[in-house]
Amino acid sequence: MPSHRPLALGVLLLAGSAASAAPEQVHYALIVASNTGTEPSQAPLRYADDDGARYYELFAPRSREVVLLSVLDPDTQALHPGLAAKTRPPTRAALMDALARLNGRMAEDRAKGAVPVLSFVFVGHGKRGAAGEGSVSLLDGPLTRTELYSRVLAPSKASFLQLIVDACDSYFFVHSRGALPVGPAYADAVKGLLGNRELERFPQVGVVLSTSSEQESHEWSAIRSGVFSHMVRSALSGAGDVNGDGKVDYAELRAFVAAASQGIDDVRGQSRVYIQPPALDRTFALTNLADAASLGYLLVPTGVAGRLWVEDARGIRVVELHKERERPLVVSLPVRRGYYLRANGREASFSITRASEVVDAGGLRWSDSSVAARGAVEDALRFKLFSVPFGPRFYRGYMASLGVTPPSDEADALLVP
Repeated sequence: MPSHRPLALGVLLLAGSAASAAPEQVHYALIVASNTGTEPSQAPLRYADDDGARYYELFAPRSREVVLLSVLDPDTQALHPGLAAKTRPPTRAALMDALARLNGRMAEDRAKGAVPVLSFVFVGHGKRGAAGEGSVSLLDGPLTRTELYSRVLAPSKASFLQLIVDACDSYFFVHSRGALPVGPAYADAVKGLLGNRELERFPQVGVVLSTSSEQESHEWSAIRSGVFSHMVRSALSGAGDVNGDGKVDYAELRAFVAAASQGIDDVRGQSRVYIQPPALDRTFALTNLADAASLGYLLVPTGVAGRLWVEDARGIRVVELHKERERPLVVSLPVRRGYYLRANGREASFSITRASEVVDAGGLRWSDSSVAARGAVEDALRFKLFSVPFGPRFYRGYMASLGVTPPSDEADALLVP
């Protein structure tokens, strides 16, 4: 039987929730997920709507309000019952209406002395136009770089805005996210979408971009998701927390993605991400596990190591990681669900029935896995993706390779049981 521990026991990574005199952070999320491109040459995506639904589930317990603009296909609606009724189509009008409402709420928060934080997520097609301006695809046309700055960033009332764009994640395997337009590399299009000099005008904005040098972006049918978005959600669920403070900042996310994709030796799968924290606070956390009192937690203790992933009763892979042995790790999970913790060939079932419940993975009963691999492509991804352990050792080495000193020496912080 799983061992259930009080949240306070050995999980001081959540001590950040006891923030003293710091102003309250109020979180919002606006998620735009579209399978449809604006160009005839762009094949429809299969899983952008699934990614939108999963980002919704990630941010909902942590946010005062979450808006999802997407058209969920029948399979996605079956996996997420009731969610379609909460969505609107990803059109320009719906986007502007959502921004106006959220800006009104965030202005009220600021007037009360709170710190509103907006996570703006886009999943779908991206392209570079003939004039060199980058854009992403809404259902009824492109959203250009100019509009991004003039209609999203400039009017925003958020004290911090986290921009996550998964429009061209060039990783490995199985279904392409649609052919890129002929022309310069998409990385250049990203520079057109977010020019550094223009971004300097918005020191409150942090960016997480899935980019590539010359390739298409990809989805993986086994997880019904874009690979980059899967990495991001895994990290923000707690798998990217290096120092056990319950938070995942931009440096930790960047290192986590680098570790997760490092084992892929095909040049098409090598990481070309662009992750930059807000200049206003380079240690600002994308997520804080302590922010959501409605979540439960899985504690993966010291001594447990290797590639692990958590699937829920729907068969959705919600978190994936490759853990170093020396330090414990905590990931957050929605409550009132059954789960499987899986490793290669092995699995252990558990459930989280109430908020703040902690399940100790060290006390789970393991058995042979009932899920078989799906062939050569699945085997390749299974062995190469998340094949490099992530933790303080990788983090230190990775940051040193970039010539970067970790913010506040975070890799040296200790998790005290």
